[in-house]
Amino acid sequence: MANAEEGSDYMIKDLRTFLKDYEGKYPEDVIHIEKEINGNQEITSIIAKLEKEEKYPLLFFHKVVNAEGKTARQPVITNVLASRIRRARICNSTYQTLGRDVYESTSTRRKKPLVVTKDRAPVKEVIKKGDSINLFEFPVLIHNALDAGYYLSGGFVITHDPDSGIDNCAIQRGWIKEKDTIRVWVEPTMHNGINFSKYEQRNQNMPIAIWQGHHPLAYIGGLTKMPYPSSHFEAIGGMLGEPLRLVASESLGEDFKVPADAEIVIEGIMEAKKRYPEGPFGETGRYFGGQISNPQLKVTAITYRQDAIWYDIAAGWADHAGSGGSSLEGQLWNVLKAHFPSLQNVYMPLSGVGRFHAYLQFMNPGPTEARRAIIMALGQFSGFIKHVFAFDDDVDIFDEREVMWAIATRSQWGRDMIILPEVKIKGVDPSARPGGVNWAGGIDCTKPSGESFENRIFIDENIFKKLNIEDYISKDIVSKIKMERM
Repeated sequence: MANAEEGSDYMIKDLRTFLKDYEGKYPEDVIHIEKEINGNQEITSIIAKLEKEEKYPLLFFHKVVNAEGKTARQPVITNVLASRIRRARICNSTYQTLGRDVYESTSTRRKKPLVVTKDRAPVKEVIKKGDSINLFEFPVLIHNALDAGYYLSGGFVITHDPDSGIDNCAIQRGWIKEKDTIRVWVEPTMHNGINFSKYEQRNQNMPIAIWQGHHPLAYIGGLTKMPYPSSHFEAIGGMLGEPLRLVASESLGEDFKVPADAEIVIEGIMEAKKRYPEGPFGETGRYFGGQISNPQLKVTAITYRQDAIWYDIAAGWADHAGSGGSSLEGQLWNVLKAHFPSLQNVYMPLSGVGRFHAYLQFMNPGPTEARRAIIMALGQFSGFIKHVFAFDDDVDIFDEREVMWAIATRSQWGRDMIILPEVKIKGVDPSARPGGVNWAGGIDCTKPSGESFENRIFIDENIFKKLNIEDYISKDIVSKIKMERM
């Protein structure tokens, strides 16, 4: 970890530079809402209504009523990563190759972070400790009807492996129970959970920080699945294309570093050997996760920009699924491509909440190749993937009408279905048995290798391109035809 001195020759990327650049290029994709709105489900109501119309704009709410019934000083930005088109733009990628490009950036282009002094860290502009700490002043949201209360949904929890000192970042839900107390879901098998377990074995509380609000590339990089222990700060640098700037914490010691260009950082101590009721909460699978027993952190400091923007992830909606899906997709591509050269593309669709379903596309796969790829895919990411479907290259796996057509016409489930019984599946899945035990499987929808198969219907390309529908039906009439999802 190097020190950054004045005059470093790289551009600092943060949420502000992103908004200025992106809105300048795509003003129609950023919606500003100036009218006052309540943080209790009203914002997610707007998101839900837009999703029903298959619209996923970036939303910027300037006047949000907080938990205290007051208009918060900070605006709320949300739905940032809901759109795959927008994620591809952010990553300078394409709709089809997004996952692969994210993998390349977070694996082969990692950059070690740089440390800056506190006077060069925007997140230190305001510092609150002791009695001045009040999380309810911020525009924290209640996203869904059965949520236990106001939740942090867009914050990265930073912990360290006490053995190696290596950092870990993960977005984990946090229920603001009191103005200085957050109950956090720390799943034991996840890396922050492993770190906490090590601290508890030593009868020690764990220092912890939650940072939120940064360039969306930092979010995509921070959500990368990595071996334990590995530095997410380096993966974030790979996505940013520049070192992530870090600064010493305000209350956890000089060795505990946090992102200097974040909007807000919450510092605290997670209490060892204590558990409290936490939840329910609307989760990625679009179901409510029930109340469970979790640790809590006592906040020791909050630092933030003078004009901070509150970064929210719309829990349970497209923003939630999209935030982590791209990195998983790219990692799955990398794992499978090394073993199956005929693989052309991988897609983890919104319909599978960006995690549970994977579509694999092959060009002339050999005998059993698709089936072996399905089995390998089901073993990745400690059980995030629940269903895998394999298709030929003439099937557009990014169009789910094509996907369902191929399942309908190219599979015989008695022959082509693969089932793995009694496996562990991560995430909130109400169909799973207690403890997350589930059945996983896949369907080989590729044409039989080496055998004849009926051709798809098609139109002569010259005739199709030559015909202009507006020569036959007026543009006005076409615009009035109602969209219908079939």
